[in-house]
Amino acid sequence: MKTKIIGHRGGAAGYPENTLASFKKAVELGADGVEFDVQLTADGEVVVIHDELIDRTMNGSGLVKDHKLSELRQLNAGEYLSSEFKEEKIPTLAEVLEVVKDLEVINIELKNYLPYPELEEKVLKLVDQFELREKVIISSFNHYSLQKIKKLQPEIKTGCLLMSKMINAADYAFKRGFDALHLHFLTADLEVVDKAHFMGMQLNVYTVNFPDAVNELLAKEVDMIMTDELEMALEIRDDFSKDQI
Repeated sequence: MKTKIIGHRGGAAGYPENTLASFKKAVELGADGVEFDVQLTADGEVVVIHDELIDRTMNGSGLVKDHKLSELRQLNAGEYLSSEFKEEKIPTLAEVLEVVKDLEVINIELKNYLPYPELEEKVLKLVDQFELREKVIISSFNHYSLQKIKKLQPEIKTGCLLMSKMINAADYAFKRGFDALHLHFLTADLEVVDKAHFMGMQLNVYTVNFPDAVNELLAKEVDMIMTDELEMALEIRDDFSKDQI
């Protein structure tokens, strides 16, 4: 099995997270896929941004859900990192899918600690518009939301995000009909990896930015490594694969 290397929020080092510039670079670098977060604007548009507040990554303030898309488009989404990216705007899900549609894996995280009515329906509609149902995996820390996804579209793959180490995590995810466990890299011991695989689920790991951790997880045969350091992880995976021959 070849572990897939996934760009976390794009994952291209030196590029602002969750921007078209980052996703385009991830494609250029040869990532197997990308992971990104979606929320809803005040006028119901699906946008790609991690934080509920725009303050950290945009030159504005307040909640994403309290701004219309047209208002958010007046702000920049990249200058916080470098003036080189001052023209970057918050992207819509449709714009991101257009960039990454040819990758093997598209991991859409529903960022819905806050209530976002119809977020699930809107995301699934766009996935179908781009005919990406086979490539997409939808993840969330909100497991009620994942259950809703499964009711709406049973064949869509779902990833159960966990922050801390859970007793019988694989059993928990399997009983709820999820297709994958998405674990913090420090909690992905060999026992949980093997059990998830035994139960027919993927074991995907975030956010893996250290070479030693990448090597350890490759040895454990996790399915996906999500990283902010795509070039590093891809190089290690290539070297690891050569050593296995």
